[in-house]
Amino acid sequence: MIQRPEALDRITRTFKVHPIAALLGPRQCGKTTLARMLAEHEPCTYFDLEDPVAIQRLSAPMRTLEDLSGLLIIDEVQRRPDLFELLRVLVDRPNNPARFLLLGSASLDLVRGVSESLAGRIGFIDLSGLISERWEVIRVMPLESGRVPEIISCR
Repeated sequence: MIQRPEALDRITRTFKVHPIAALLGPRQCGKTTLARMLAEHEPCTYFDLEDPVAIQRLSAPMRTLEDLSGLLIIDEVQRRPDLFELLRVLVDRPNNPARFLLLGSASLDLVRGVSESLAGRIGFIDLSGLISERWEVIRVMPLESGRVPEIISCR
């Protein structure tokens, strides 16, 4: 597993300012892996909105989420934009015991919807770009027979 201390630090710093952090980026960029790395250090509740069991658990989201505390991770949150208004209600409670890490695709619609519903309550961490110190050039080969040359490899 690739260690990503700079991304974990960005999440931690976001939680110092906001009760909700949104980790955005394309598929397979490491959002879920980062969330699991963060969850290794503290108790958390995880909901994957591609998992039928998690979908069922959130069929009555207020009842499911209102008594939880600590870190709550909601993966693939773009599948349930109706949760944003509920999250606003939950984080506005006096002595709110929960922090929410939302994972999702960095679509303009998602960012717009979250920004409107959760203004001032959410910080965004964008994982869509490559971080140069995480990559190294290992081999540059001439383009032969229509093959893409192997140029970079993850450390």
